[in-house]
Amino acid sequence: MKQLFRFVVVAIVALLSIVSCQKNVDTVAPTVNITLREVGSTSATIAVHAKNANECAYMLYDGDAISVDKVFLQGVMVEDSEITIDNLKPETTYYIIAAARNSVGEALSESVKFTTQKGSDNGGGGNNDDDNNTELPDIDGVETINIVKTQDGRWYEPYNYYVTFVRDNGDHIVLDFYTLDETMSSYLPYGQYSLGNSYDPFIIHSESSRYIPVGVEATEGYYFTDGYVSVDVANGYYSIYMMLTYDENGTEKSIQALYNGLMSGASVPEGDNVGAEKLIEVLEVGSTSFKFRINAEEGQYWRCSVVDKRVYDQTASNPGAWVVTYGFMLSGTLTFDWRNGEMSEHVPGYQMNVSSSTDYLILAALMDYSEGQENNLLGGVEVVQIRTEAETAGKGTVDIDIKEVNANDVVFDCTLGEDVWCCYVAMMETANLQEIKDGKYAMAGYDSYEECMLSLIPALSHDSMRQFLESQVDYRWEYLKYNTSYTMCVKVVDMDNGANFIELEPFTTK
Repeated sequence: MKQLFRFVVVAIVALLSIVSCQKNVDTVAPTVNITLREVGSTSATIAVHAKNANECAYMLYDGDAISVDKVFLQGVMVEDSEITIDNLKPETTYYIIAAARNSVGEALSESVKFTTQKGSDNGGGGNNDDDNNTELPDIDGVETINIVKTQDGRWYEPYNYYVTFVRDNGDHIVLDFYTLDETMSSYLPYGQYSLGNSYDPFIIHSESSRYIPVGVEATEGYYFTDGYVSVDVANGYYSIYMMLTYDENGTEKSIQALYNGLMSGASVPEGDNVGAEKLIEVLEVGSTSFKFRINAEEGQYWRCSVVDKRVYDQTASNPGAWVVTYGFMLSGTLTFDWRNGEMSEHVPGYQMNVSSSTDYLILAALMDYSEGQENNLLGGVEVVQIRTEAETAGKGTVDIDIKEVNANDVVFDCTLGEDVWCCYVAMMETANLQEIKDGKYAMAGYDSYEECMLSLIPALSHDSMRQFLESQVDYRWEYLKYNTSYTMCVKVVDMDNGANFIELEPFTTK
C-alpha cells in the first residue's frame, strides 16, 4: 500500500479542529503549541492551544529565525474559532508558528512544517476525498471515512492492544487487537487482523470492538460483525487499512479507511524508524549515578519514569501503562542527574537510590497536553536500559568486635579506620546469605557474590541507626529471631568513594 502524506509529530499535540486561546490572570508566563489538523493541495487546517495567555496569534513564514513581536505584528490574531488557511500552492512546503503573551511573559510554539498535496482541494474539514483516503476504491455499500488521529492506546495483556481511532466528525472506532507474546506490549505487529471472538494472534476481538457515533456512551456503540484490518509500517509510521461492517439497529453498514501516522501508546517496530531523533539520550553512567537528557522541543510535553529493571519485570505492566501511571510530566529539553540518596533537581521530593552493577530502565513518551487528554500518548514509549558500573575497590578498614549475643539482640563495637567516609551494616540470616552465594546473585543480574552484596547492603541499612557515620561503642542491634544463625555484613566506603565488602563469622542467638 503506497505511503500517503506523512508528517512528523514533533511539535504537534492532538489533531484538533478548534483554536483555543485561554484567558487567564497574569500570574504565570503563558505556553502555546500549534497543531496541524489536515493538509490538502491548496489549504490546511490548524489549531492553536495557549494557556495563561491574554493574546495569541499565528503566521506562515519562511522557516528562519522569528520573534514573538514579529508574529503579533505580521500574523493573525486568533481566539476560539476554527481556522482553515486557504490559497496555498500545491506541492509546496510551508512553516507555521504561534505566539502567546501576557504581562508576565511571552512564548513561541515550535514551528510546524508541512507540504501541500498534489491536485485540487475543497478546503480542510475532513472531506471523504482527502489525503488519507485518495487511493481507496469506491465500493458499493461501503462508506469511505477519514481517520484523523488515534487516542487511548492501552495494553491490557502482553499481547492485547486496545486503541481508539477518531474520525473527522468525532465518531470513534474502537479496536481490540490480539497480537504476539514476543512483542512485549511495545508495538503493534504488522499483518492482517481478522474479526473473531478468540484470543489468537492477529485477531480483532468482536466482543470488544465497535463503532461509537458522537453522542453515544463510550461503553455502548455498534459491535463489528465482519471485516479485517491490515497493519503495515513504512518510514517510521503506521499505515493501517480497515474494512469493517457493523449492525446499527438492524441496518448493516460497512466502512473503509486508511490511516497513516503514529499510534497512541505503541512504538514503531525496531528498524522502521531509522534516523529519527531519540527522545532519551544517556550522557553518563557511573557506579551510583547516571545522567540522561530528554530531547523534547520547547513546549512539548512528555512523561518520564526511571525504575530498577528487577522491579519492572515483577509487574504485569507495559511501557505505556507504566509511564502514564508512574511517570512525571514535564516539558522541553531537560537533563537529569540521578545520584544515590540525592533529591532530583527537576522532580522535587523524589530521592533516587542508585545501586552499582544494576540494570535500570528509563521510559519516556510524548504526551497530548490538550484539555482532557493529558494521559494520552502521542506515540510509542521509548525505553532505554542502562547498567550502572561496578564500584571501585576501596581501601577503607573497619574493626567490629561482637561483645554479647542474646536471644533477640547482639551488642558490638564498631571502629572505623582513618580513611573511612562511612560504613553500612546489614544483619542477614546465614541461610538467606547462603542462597545468594549458591547462585541467586546471578539470577538478580550480578556478575559476582561480592558485587551483589555491595549493592544489597545499603538497601538493608537504610535508617540512621544502621548507617554508621562514626565509630560506635556498645551498639545494640535488636529484634533478631531467637535461636537463628546471623551473619553480619559490612560495606565500607573510603574517602575516594571506593567500597569494600566485609563478611564476619556467623553467630547464633540463644
